[in-house]
Amino acid sequence: MLLGLALAAAAVAAPPGARGQGAGRAIVLSWDGVVPAEVHALLREGRLPHLGRLIADGALADDVVTAFPSKTAAGHASLWTGAPPRLTGISGNAVPRTPRAQHTMLDFTSGFASTALQAEPLWMAAARAGRRAVIVQATQGWPFEPYVRDGPFGPGQAARLVLFEGYAGILGGDLALTARGAPPRPAEGWVNFPPSFAPPLAITVPAGATTLHGIFIDDPADPTRGYDTLLIARDRDAAQPEARLKPGPSSPGTLDRWSPVLKVAAGGERDAGLYLRLFDLRPDGRDFLLYVTRPVRELSSRPELLPALRAAAGVFVGNGAGRLYEQGAFGRTIPVGGDGTAEQRYLETVRLVHRHLMAATRWVLERLPWDLVFAYTPFPDEAEHLWRGYLEPSLPGHRPEVAERLRPYLAEVYQQCDEFLGLVARLRPSGTVIALVSDHGMEGVDRLVRVNVALQRAGLLTLDAQGRVDLARTRAWYPPASNAYLLLNTRDRRGGIVDADERRAVVAAVRRALEEVRDGGRPLVTAVIDAEVDGAPRGIGGPAGGDVYLDLAPGYDFDARLDAAEVVVPRAPYGAHLFDPLRPTMRTLLVLQGPGVAAGRRLRGVRTIDVAPTLADLLGMPPPRHATGRVLVEALAR
Repeated sequence: MLLGLALAAAAVAAPPGARGQGAGRAIVLSWDGVVPAEVHALLREGRLPHLGRLIADGALADDVVTAFPSKTAAGHASLWTGAPPRLTGISGNAVPRTPRAQHTMLDFTSGFASTALQAEPLWMAAARAGRRAVIVQATQGWPFEPYVRDGPFGPGQAARLVLFEGYAGILGGDLALTARGAPPRPAEGWVNFPPSFAPPLAITVPAGATTLHGIFIDDPADPTRGYDTLLIARDRDAAQPEARLKPGPSSPGTLDRWSPVLKVAAGGERDAGLYLRLFDLRPDGRDFLLYVTRPVRELSSRPELLPALRAAAGVFVGNGAGRLYEQGAFGRTIPVGGDGTAEQRYLETVRLVHRHLMAATRWVLERLPWDLVFAYTPFPDEAEHLWRGYLEPSLPGHRPEVAERLRPYLAEVYQQCDEFLGLVARLRPSGTVIALVSDHGMEGVDRLVRVNVALQRAGLLTLDAQGRVDLARTRAWYPPASNAYLLLNTRDRRGGIVDADERRAVVAAVRRALEEVRDGGRPLVTAVIDAEVDGAPRGIGGPAGGDVYLDLAPGYDFDARLDAAEVVVPRAPYGAHLFDPLRPTMRTLLVLQGPGVAAGRRLRGVRTIDVAPTLADLLGMPPPRHATGRVLVEALAR
């Protein structure tokens, strides 16, 4: 079947008016949340060799202006379509539901979903032009129906598009189990006990809709004294364990202590899968640390390909254990006096994510017919969120000694991303352009501005007896989606109360309320932008966008809490993004390299909306239908 698809696609003539620049194929790899300053520091240290070679032979932009808000779903939508959020309809990771007349301002939907996307993405434009595109992972790639069946972007392209999706197949959260949540007990109901110097102790392991069973034993073949092994057996038969786990410290570059893929019930025709890692086990069996990844059932527009993909790459993991690390589940972190053990454990979960993504990308590049491939890693974004605040010297209370200890761990995350890029560079066929892209930057923050508290104090937002937004008495609201914009409860929305001739006065009241938000006399809200008046030139607003966009002083982040007493509150440092994309900290990276690209070229004035038109030009095909970005002619070798 794959050979038939390849022959059919090859027989399609190039579209009229195509201006081929010599590139027959392209691979688009997204590193989420790149901080250009960090990249340059690591390049100077020689720690990103693959990126260094790509830059030397290609064109680099290190101050790319992204979408507003500077968030993952919005930034990637603009990368894929060449259009700003006002046209893509992706105004954040969650977006207001449309049409407005049918929804209140409280109704939101996922900005990662294809069903929210209103502008044609590059893979659909490529398929219309007779090219074959494969998505290993990309925002707005799922649900598949708008692309493979007749939809808003024209006739379905099931024969030319192969789309894989992991994040929509996540069926639960990851876990860090200890004796507190899963106390070891005498092993009752088990059969075929293995040899053990100590009585086996049993635990139960929740895994999605399945309960796995485990026993700790003292393996006679292991010189470690005391409990040293965990056997996982679904039916409590120790003679046929599905996993045999040994505790041990995290070693850089290795994943040899992880379980194989364990299947768990997920409903439907296919099981979900997950991994286990026993990070620690006390010799007396009284405590342990067992990490359980999220149960995932991968999705594809070609479901018949999924068994081969899982056989080659294992189960999709999605993200590292950033949430658990931050909560202290892996031990004390460096900022609170840890010795680095928690960071090493977290990095091991990052390596697990990359192992899958790299193996899946390799399988696609080697086994499927393609002209355009989209791949993605959620890093360095996740690690930048965890540590950027501690690395920012301008924040009050900055501790240089903590920053110095954390920086090597962040560097390893970037190095893992660089290994991913190296894999793509090694596997690409001749005549292939590589586009390394990113969606936004990152900024260190350590204080929160609770916008809704300011609106409540100004009488613009009212809560009902249950502490919820009272639509009958609320004129403005900062949604928990936190997209750096307010919504006005206008009458074009269901349940709205603000008349068209009252709108300007409400915006003025919002502006006055936010101008009063200060910290030590310093004004914190640095921009209030009425999207109806000034949104079109900046590509913001629109039916699925915000009404009033905001920006904050450096070091402060938005908070949408309704039940708070104070407007400004401190918190532990972390990394944040979503701010005005013109801020230097929100700028990000683009590297183009391959046929038709000028070598050693430095690019200025680049926006994320320029990427899709430029790639289309390099491939000799028309740009996506709704693209407003320009072709980066200065990057081309003409």
